[in-house]
Amino acid sequence: MMVMVRLVPVLLATAALLEAESLELDGRLLQLTPAPTPAQVRPYPRCLATYLYEVGKVHHGSFEGRQILVAKWAVWERKSLPTLPTMVNTVERLTLQRFVDHPGLKTSRIVDGIGESELVLYYDPSSRPPPAVARALAPKASELESGVVVGESEGWLFLADELEHARQGRFWEKPWKESSCAGVDPLPALLDFQQRLQALGVELLIVPVPTKVSIYPDRLTDSLKPSEAPTEYLQILQHSGLRVLDLHPLFWDDREDPRHQSLYCAQDSHWTPRACQLAARAIYQTLTGADPPLPVNKFRKTSTRLIRGDLARMREDLSLGREHITLEEVSYPAGRNSHGYDHPASEIILLGDSSVAVFSDPLEGLHGPAAGLPDYLSCLRGQSMDIIASFGDGVHQARLNLYRERSRAGASYWENKSWVVWCFSMREFTRAEQWSSTIPVVTSTTD
Repeated sequence: MMVMVRLVPVLLATAALLEAESLELDGRLLQLTPAPTPAQVRPYPRCLATYLYEVGKVHHGSFEGRQILVAKWAVWERKSLPTLPTMVNTVERLTLQRFVDHPGLKTSRIVDGIGESELVLYYDPSSRPPPAVARALAPKASELESGVVVGESEGWLFLADELEHARQGRFWEKPWKESSCAGVDPLPALLDFQQRLQALGVELLIVPVPTKVSIYPDRLTDSLKPSEAPTEYLQILQHSGLRVLDLHPLFWDDREDPRHQSLYCAQDSHWTPRACQLAARAIYQTLTGADPPLPVNKFRKTSTRLIRGDLARMREDLSLGREHITLEEVSYPAGRNSHGYDHPASEIILLGDSSVAVFSDPLEGLHGPAAGLPDYLSCLRGQSMDIIASFGDGVHQARLNLYRERSRAGASYWENKSWVVWCFSMREFTRAEQWSSTIPVVTSTTD
């Protein structure tokens, strides 16, 4: 039997006029779309199918129609889902949301054999399998509350806030009020910042730092595999007109290298100097369009540092010893042992959270100096960059700091600028408290 494949634009446009509301109701299955197989929907890894129900008792919300059209996941990560309804006249208790309230689903593959074009489409969130990370974290509720989760690999710790982000899975396919602490889509704020910079002749490069669990899921639990979800979301941002450097493929490839050195500290929430080196080379190539120069040995020396990671300090009960970090330290001229933050005359601004400071800043707990992202990137470029770092908030407070500490200090600050490299943790897309579209870059009567 042939089925009709469509994205039901008329339904979505109609539903957009209605007030957002969840429904809980009894539904008797009237008609179903034969569930597609993974082979039938290639190359798509996921696919929804539609089901038509007669509406019985409404337990929550309001619904005036006699029939309701529901989309359920039929194929997930190239596997058929076994829990789909197959018997007409079966009565189900359904908890539904309007499809249009899940904007991340608007380009999803839908197999629709119902053909009821006048009905508003609803979505069954319970048909979506829970992310693997969410399943792995189910027995670790008390650890999540402590702020740090102990991995199955000896000595490996994970920041709970990062895992809360990871357990959302394909977070952009959910209503932002459910998946995000800020309750809003980050895209408008990202585009607003880019537009403000472009008005000054400055380009923006967004460099989200992969979460530790996205690169080392097996260190949390052996059953976890890397997920492509982060890369898919960053591709959405790229298709929206943003310049985004996705480090996930680079880091995954490095894990397969026989010479692999750890890209994340086991007992700290941050990346290692090795990851900073890889990121610096990728950023350099993106900014210049050229391969990075070969490292000059006289500017670097190999050493080992013993660190007490922030996660280990949060879990004093574990009595962990210090962690050994092997690194290449950038050698600076006599009397200057660190990159430093303040270089306002530089044409490039490195903006972000503690990811741009760790192993560079000699401040206690940041494990510097001379082996962080600013050091390696400056070494490749042959000149320093201006650093604006806001610890714990690389998306809102960092932009405020850029305006307050630089733009308001002098009108000439932006005259020679060419790039802002905005580097912050991937978890900020759901864990940031604010994604404001009203933060100024320069003083203006309209801001």
